[in-house]
Amino acid sequence: METYVTLPKWLDDYIFGELGAKYCRSNADMTVIDWDKSDVLNYLGTYFPRSYAEASCIMGDYLYGSKSTLLEKECLSFLDFGCGTGGEIVGLISQLKKYNEKLKSVSVYALDGNFHALRLCEAVLKKFSEQSSINVKVKPIPVVVQDLYDMSVIDNVLTTDFDMVISFKAICEFVTKERFEKDNAYGQVVKTLMPKLKQDGILLLVDVTSYNDVSNEWLPRMMDAGIHAVPCRLIHQNEGYSQPIHITHSHKLNDVSKVAWKMITPKN
Repeated sequence: METYVTLPKWLDDYIFGELGAKYCRSNADMTVIDWDKSDVLNYLGTYFPRSYAEASCIMGDYLYGSKSTLLEKECLSFLDFGCGTGGEIVGLISQLKKYNEKLKSVSVYALDGNFHALRLCEAVLKKFSEQSSINVKVKPIPVVVQDLYDMSVIDNVLTTDFDMVISFKAICEFVTKERFEKDNAYGQVVKTLMPKLKQDGILLLVDVTSYNDVSNEWLPRMMDAGIHAVPCRLIHQNEGYSQPIHITHSHKLNDVSKVAWKMITPKN
């Protein structure tokens, strides 16, 4: 698996030059949903490149030599649960474009509770669409998930069957803020989103590998337990509990991100 990535120059120029992103790393548990515009621009310059690299490496590893139906379709539909500023979406579509020459359009349902992040996500994906031969259509879904009731609302609102559902470093926020009380947040999210997949669809969960002081548990162990509680089939995952991925851009040489990830499909 390739784990060293350089942010494309056009994307680097755009987020740092035109959008005003800043590199400002923090090791604290993040709750991005509460951040203002300045905070989100710091996130754009720090964690957007990481998400891009994570998605690019994971998807590239999965698609290389794969017979996935993702490589046969001209049009794809994605749901990004907790999309943030959209780095993972650009990374995923870039790899799909590389391996699927038929791909012409991607519909992205971008769900997030931070309006500043959603606006930046829309801007980045519009720019990406202009730079590539892929028509990226974005449907923003501004939803703040406070509890299990909000998950039931999402369940009722989302009627599209998706080719892929993704969530990158978002569920850890629900754990930190105890949005689902003592219930396993990963299990609740998978339980809600798995039925939204097409029969050949894929759900990709990616999260940080830290110990969470609120749940008093390592997040990768929580992810494992949550997935195992829902009927599904595991098709790809990182080895162990931490996958280091390296990203280089104009504001940081060899920034290292450590994530745990699981790729699952509906159980036949």
